[in-house]
Amino acid sequence: MKISTNRRLFLQGTAVTGVAAAVAGCSQKTSEQQAEEAKKDNEKKAKEQAELPSTAWEKVEYADVKDGGSLSMAISQIPANWNNSHPDGNEVSLTTIMGPLGDNNGIAVLEDGKLEFRPEYIESAEITSEDPQIVTVKYNKDAKWDDGKPVTTKDYAAYAKAMSGKDEAYTVTSTQGWELIKEVRPKGDFEMEVEFESSFPDWMAFLYPGMQEEVAKDPKKWNEGHISEPMPGKGPFKIANLDKNGGVVTLERNDKWWGEKAKLDKIIFRVVTQQNAPQAFANGEIDMIDIADGDTYGQAKGRKDADIQKSNGLTWTHLTINTKSAEGALGDIKVREAIFKAVNRDAVGRAVVGPLDAPVVLANNYIFMPGQEGYEDSFGGSLDAPDAAAAEKVLQDAGYKKNGKVYEKDGKKLAFEIVIPAETKSNSDRASQVMKDLNAIGFEVKLKTVPPDAYFSEYILKGSFSAVTFSWVGSYLPQLGGINLFLPGSAQNYSGYEDPALKDIAKKVQTELDPQKRIDASNEFSKKLAEGYAVLPFYATPIVVGVKKGLVNIGAAQFESTDWTKVGFKA
Repeated sequence: MKISTNRRLFLQGTAVTGVAAAVAGCSQKTSEQQAEEAKKDNEKKAKEQAELPSTAWEKVEYADVKDGGSLSMAISQIPANWNNSHPDGNEVSLTTIMGPLGDNNGIAVLEDGKLEFRPEYIESAEITSEDPQIVTVKYNKDAKWDDGKPVTTKDYAAYAKAMSGKDEAYTVTSTQGWELIKEVRPKGDFEMEVEFESSFPDWMAFLYPGMQEEVAKDPKKWNEGHISEPMPGKGPFKIANLDKNGGVVTLERNDKWWGEKAKLDKIIFRVVTQQNAPQAFANGEIDMIDIADGDTYGQAKGRKDADIQKSNGLTWTHLTINTKSAEGALGDIKVREAIFKAVNRDAVGRAVVGPLDAPVVLANNYIFMPGQEGYEDSFGGSLDAPDAAAAEKVLQDAGYKKNGKVYEKDGKKLAFEIVIPAETKSNSDRASQVMKDLNAIGFEVKLKTVPPDAYFSEYILKGSFSAVTFSWVGSYLPQLGGINLFLPGSAQNYSGYEDPALKDIAKKVQTELDPQKRIDASNEFSKKLAEGYAVLPFYATPIVVGVKKGLVNIGAAQFESTDWTKVGFKA
């Protein structure tokens, strides 16, 4: 699962005032009545969002796409590390660039979320033994890296070993799935058997290498070898030019690509801040834009040669609390519980999603989004409505007393900072709402603004924060990908919260083949995580994308992966 820095919440001051007034108008009702009404309202909106299409882009057959043309897209930064299996490369800009370069695990994700092998990469793969689980795989012999070297089972064996976590010299984003591989038995360069330690339902996504053997077998090259320079890809496009100073990455057709020729001649990725992206799209400087706030939505609708696409989505936004922070007694679970009770999530949601003409759907589960099969409230209804009085009572019962306007205990005030990226109004406004709610009950919260290109690399990835708020983009493997974000020891567990019981439950989710039992185990994991009050989920967002008219086979989609050979303009 990748971090999203593009789809952030948007909160206008005028909307906050309106929402605050609406909440105040309900003051005669009991907190239980308000919570029940909020729950029913959220269920209704979840159904509304579920009615959005899974894929909203215009689908056109390959033959009906114009041959040639260029596509211009925005990214937030030049990647800090071009190895997206390393935590420093685990961000949305690199994910966006890597798509046309062939980063797809050898599979295609269909509109309904089901997987199938892409014949350009994997000719066949099947389970040939159930106990132990053994998968026999045959690669496409024509597949090659864009430097001309073939993609082989040696690449896979080295990559799988590096990702397994068994060698601590490698820094990896996640060992989930990979640590279950017991043995890789090559039968030549293009055929192999993969034996798993136990049953593993998500095996299809773990059969193709993410990089060449020479990088994967060397920890130094893995960790540091591609900080400045891209590594070879294996897709229909290749990098033609990297202008770091100008913030431009230019792709061209890969002359060594063995599949159908890509329709586009060129793809250009430009570094554009979230603040400047709406104007860049309105001016025609970029051909697509992720829409996450009302201002962007309004400007995108104003572009005459553009269409707006809306699909159901898996992206969700949250407040992550650093449980290891020295500030604000955030290591105290009671302090975090008070934060969860005090923050008005609905105020954030109404201001953000309302201007997008989409329902506001609060999320109360860490694995499944509202409307998804398996979704249930991991908080038992306790977050259905904010309760400032209950939040203060939690603090008081834990021994905190007010010194002036701020609670403290043992001489330590409940004071901390929320780190936000500059020139990202939606992020700033979201953090401001949290600050407002917490300061109203006796916290002393301030905002710390940092350069946008340092937000992840220097603060989130290094744990140099007390609280942050961003979005997670959901995965086509929600159970496996979602769980990794919170596992003790995971490089993506930015809250630092660790409960040993989570690992045991995660093992059940990893290995359970029965669909309902796997759902039950996933919800058990989510409920156990909820007890730690470390990551406050806000809500699930629909995917809203502005695209230039005539651009086809790309845009808003909940699951479906992009076939970059078919992306282009309608003939």
